[in-house]
Amino acid sequence: MSEENGKNAITGIFNRNMAGKSLPPVEIEVERGRIRFFAQVLGITDPVHFDVEAANAAGYPDLIAPPSFMMVMEALAEGERQQLGHESWYTALNCDFRHLLHGVEAYHYHAPVFAGDKLGFITSFGTFADKKGGSLELAEVILRVEHAERGLFVDGNRIVIHRLG
Repeated sequence: MSEENGKNAITGIFNRNMAGKSLPPVEIEVERGRIRFFAQVLGITDPVHFDVEAANAAGYPDLIAPPSFMMVMEALAEGERQQLGHESWYTALNCDFRHLLHGVEAYHYHAPVFAGDKLGFITSFGTFADKKGGSLELAEVILRVEHAERGLFVDGNRIVIHRLG
């Protein structure tokens, strides 16, 4: 149990045994059609997201993904993880969606993502904490996205919250 303001906090429902552990990595290939569709939905008009020739003329090897495309890729990685018979990060963490809130989320981009890239997704778990006398419990979910030859593409961090009170 953690302490807040000198009081014992209530232990929540997150699986705190996951602290410091990682899920099996999965690999996803970035598809042109998904980049085009996502850019279109967001109202992006820059042709480097739609037209391979425009992307090549701008110096890119293929269509470039918008930065927020990582949310789509992470969802695909979760789907791949489940297809392989692995549990999702939210199942491993024992998330109860009836009480789950989204906290802080941040991504740090180290390299652009292009159509055709094969990206490895590694999800791990950091710290857990209790707040507001135990009425909130927080869990840290850590994401690393890597390319076999080009290295680290994205590292991300999110805090998910169970509202218990």
